[in-house]
Amino acid sequence: MFKYTFIPLLLLSATVTLAQGRCQRGNCYDGQGILRFADGALYSGNFQAGKFEGSGTLTYPDGSVYTGNFHQQLQSGEGRLVDGNGNTYTGAWRNGKRDGRGRVNYNDGSTIVGQWVADKLEGKAEFRFANRDHYLGNMSNNLMNGYGRMDYANGDSYRGNWSANLRHGDGTMVFANGTEISGTWTNGEMNVDWSTLGFIGNTATLPNCAEGCPDGPGRYAYADGTQYYGDIHYGRPEGKGTVTFPGGNIYFGHFRNHRPEGLGVMHYADGQIEGGIWDDGQLYRRMYTAMGKPAESVDTAFDPEVRVWAVVVGCAFYQHMKTLRYTDDDAYQVYAFLKSIEGGALSDEQVKVLIDEDATHDNILTAMRETYRQADENDVILFYFSGHGLPGAFLPVDYDGQQNALRHEDVQDALVSSRSRHKLVIADACHSGSLAARSGGGNTETLSSFYSALTNAQSSTALMMSSKGEEISMEDGGLRSGVFSHYLIRGLKGEADADHDGLVSIEELFAYVHREVRGYTGNIQTPTLTGSYDKFMPISAVRSR
Repeated sequence: MFKYTFIPLLLLSATVTLAQGRCQRGNCYDGQGILRFADGALYSGNFQAGKFEGSGTLTYPDGSVYTGNFHQQLQSGEGRLVDGNGNTYTGAWRNGKRDGRGRVNYNDGSTIVGQWVADKLEGKAEFRFANRDHYLGNMSNNLMNGYGRMDYANGDSYRGNWSANLRHGDGTMVFANGTEISGTWTNGEMNVDWSTLGFIGNTATLPNCAEGCPDGPGRYAYADGTQYYGDIHYGRPEGKGTVTFPGGNIYFGHFRNHRPEGLGVMHYADGQIEGGIWDDGQLYRRMYTAMGKPAESVDTAFDPEVRVWAVVVGCAFYQHMKTLRYTDDDAYQVYAFLKSIEGGALSDEQVKVLIDEDATHDNILTAMRETYRQADENDVILFYFSGHGLPGAFLPVDYDGQQNALRHEDVQDALVSSRSRHKLVIADACHSGSLAARSGGGNTETLSSFYSALTNAQSSTALMMSSKGEEISMEDGGLRSGVFSHYLIRGLKGEADADHDGLVSIEELFAYVHREVRGYTGNIQTPTLTGSYDKFMPISAVRSR
């Protein structure tokens, strides 16, 4: 993360050799004429003493075209060059090179406005990149060097020093979620000693702050077994600390509102290490990854309580494919539903959400392994994917046309390796149906009825797909959502409860979604439901009014 790829500057061939020129029309010595060269170059314009002088147009053998002023055979003054790829420079020239104020428009939509010296950008310049990143700052030798500010398309911004197009030196990063970190950078990466982010000291001497204590170092025990050691403010964990979780994960870093918040690193029980900026308990911007020693033991005991474990993925902004408009929003809505009473009121530990740049092939598989391994024989696992799809695969954001497709076999393997009693896959992606071919009142009352019904349901593996294997899944501007996901959420929230018993079963949900999607798309898109499942298995609860 944080390594910036710079768009290369327009490369020019400034002159041609006149020795092989042949005058085709007019006066090619003193006056106006057209001169053609053996290599295919063509000049049309003013001549003086046999040289280009004044206004003219020079077409190069590769198709590049310069139109503007010449002096003593070379581009000088104001001129415009369009190269063979459609990139354009407009501005000042001197002795055949860009020299002075100018602007480059690239064929991908990127623009550069700055000061050139002998064909190199020097001094202050402004870049607007095709991906909507925006840089304003100093340049040297065609590179970002010195002080500058980069506003990224994802809402992050950096202000500070640069060297050779990379953050280098003192600088401040402000993330889209409001988190701000300052420090020194080297070759694009912030200098962070990830091993010193947690609480350092004797935890045995810390006061227990579960019932309040003065500001300062302390410890806080949660009902689920989570332990916090670190800064206490206003009687609650807030600041830098160390957090140990029941499943064996350990977090070192900043903590707020009882969740990781700000700069921190998580050491997972299987040895995976991820560091970066955390927001409300989720890794918001990844800055560091590594593999460490796995935890010596993992709790695999059977818990009679039914719990739901979910991985929610939304891919909208692809690097090598068309951007989707609503898939990330759809995933956030599913995540919000799972956190609600109707969706089971899942804790942060039970649901992992990966959106856009976080939704890479490796991250998705890692999240599935880490999340589903916590489920025992009495639990439910859910995988939701919203994004592009191809026959036999879902496509993470780092799919490049050949590599990093999330094969349906990989999803199946993650499901099979879990001990969970109930397994549910919901996908809103083109050709998602091809996965099926590979598969053989009050809040307390609402939650109680939901989990009680899950306990009584028979073991199930259900695959609900947005479309048949050969079909395309549609987005709709009027709904501001994928059509399938729109009716999925509505059905989960209660519209699918056909028998009005306060629970939405898998059969009721599918019947509702199938009917509404087919009707809305004029029978173009057909959701599917396959697998070996209990048709009465509850998917959500309806809160009593």
